Parts: sequence; C-alpha cells; structure tokens
Amino acid sequence: MELKSWEDYFLDLAKTCASRSNCLRAQVGAVIVGEDKKIKATGYNGTPSKVESCYERGECYRIKNNIESGTRYETCRSIHAEQNAIIQAGQDRCQNATMYIWGHNFICILCKRFIVQSGIKQVVLRKDENSPILHVTVDELRKELE
Repeated sequence: MELKSWEDYFLDLAKTCASRSNCLRAQVGAVIVGEDKKIKATGYNGTPSKVESCYERGECYRIKNNIESGTRYETCRSIHAEQNAIIQAGQDRCQNATMYIWGHNFICILCKRFIVQSGIKQVVLRKDENSPILHVTVDELRKELE
C-alpha cells in the first residue's frame, strides 16, 4: 500500500468540499491547512446563508447573460470558496497556512486580496483530475496586486 501525499490528500478534501457548491456555473472547494497539517477551515462557492441560490432558482444570471468568467463579480449571488474558507477560519488561523483549491486553475482579483490579507503563505490549485497542480506563493499574489 502506498500512502497518499499530503498534497493529494488535501486536494481530495477540497474536491469533496466542491461537491457542496450550489452554483450552477462552477463547483469549487477550498481547504485551509496549517503548518502542522491540521485543517483550519473549509469552504465552497455558494450563496450566503439563507439567500436563494441559482440552483434553487433553476437559473444562473451569469450563464443566462453570457458573462465571461473572471468578470463582473457583482452579478454573482455566490461567495467564492476561498472567501468562505477564510471567513470560517479567521485571520489568526490562516497565518502561514496553505490553501488547497479544487475546481479552477486561477485566483480571481477579489480572492487574491483576501488571501494576501489573511496571512496564508501559499496556494495549491487543481482544476480537475486531468489538470496539473499549480503552486502560487503569497509573494506572487502581492506582485500581481501592485
């Protein structure tokens, strides 16, 4: 028996988190893990608590209006998985942590700001089973925000 790597383990957990998404457009999950390999928080993209989701409505405004991914975030009802996880963890639990994201291979401008401000030190992303694993440091995110 071969043990699964920590990276694969946490990406698998992020994939499981993504399965809770109530977004019709994308299912994304995130897991924040401390240096001690302990999970600090999880998140998935979806509407705020007690707000009707696109899934419940049966349609997505962004899909219906052909709004390009990565643009016009104000038209979306959902909170991003990264933001949900950071909110759940709180800044003190994010310090020097790693965030694992399943479901996309980029970080939007809003989430870059959240990640930098939270104290997370690096992000590991994987879009799907057939995609490469990407590693991004918080220093790289800071430079992109300048």
